[in-house]
Amino acid sequence: MSVDVEDWFHDGGLAPSAPVAHRVERNTDVLLALFAAAGARATFFVLGDVAARHPQLIGRIAAGGHEIASHGYAHQHLTRQLWREFRADVERARLLLEDRVGAAVRGYRAPYFAIEAGVRWPIEQIAAAGYGYDSSLLPMGRPPGLELVSPRTPYRHHNGLWEVPVAVLQLGRFWHLPLASGWGLRLLPPRLLRRALARFERDVGPGVFYLHPWELDPASPCGPGPFRWALRVGRGRLAERLAALLRERTFLPIRDVFPETQGG
Repeated sequence: MSVDVEDWFHDGGLAPSAPVAHRVERNTDVLLALFAAAGARATFFVLGDVAARHPQLIGRIAAGGHEIASHGYAHQHLTRQLWREFRADVERARLLLEDRVGAAVRGYRAPYFAIEAGVRWPIEQIAAAGYGYDSSLLPMGRPPGLELVSPRTPYRHHNGLWEVPVAVLQLGRFWHLPLASGWGLRLLPPRLLRRALARFERDVGPGVFYLHPWELDPASPCGPGPFRWALRVGRGRLAERLAALLRERTFLPIRDVFPETQGG
């Protein structure tokens, strides 16, 4: 299980300094309570801006036995940054998180899963910034996801950095989508999602699920964009569906499921 810890306005592309209501602490606490009730633990990819604004929240996540990893600092899309800016962002986030938890931060996930297979420079900068694994590449080709472009199991890049992809589920014979997610849990019929998860576990092995705290919050605003409906639909039923999924399966942090990623 993995969680991208960001506030609603980060995903909407608004500046973190904008005068908006902050809801991430309350929403993450709801998620922590669901995990605690089920005995589940997760990897929390925490945005540096969230850690700076809510330091006590980071302590509560770590105290629950969860892994703290990095989501970068300012939630900027990779295509809007020069390599030097990207390097500074991911390094700043790691140092801040390590200061908050007093332990090494090994994992990184790019906002919007923006790193593409075959593009080397982000992978090189993540490794140079002191991380041991990345979880940013989607193994599927760009929509509609009719082909796989990289392995669906953990693998190492050319420079030794581990890649731990989220579970891309197969629907039908050829369609691959990142539906092991809050989005999939909100939108798909539960039986269809469970069949796809079981197929992944049978054919591939343990997979990485992901979601966002704001997905549990029906009252949270949505940022601008043409697909706001996809961000909002199904939020009211997510807590119940997630609780049922947590009861059915064992969820652990990436560091426990794939310990090889912790050795550098």
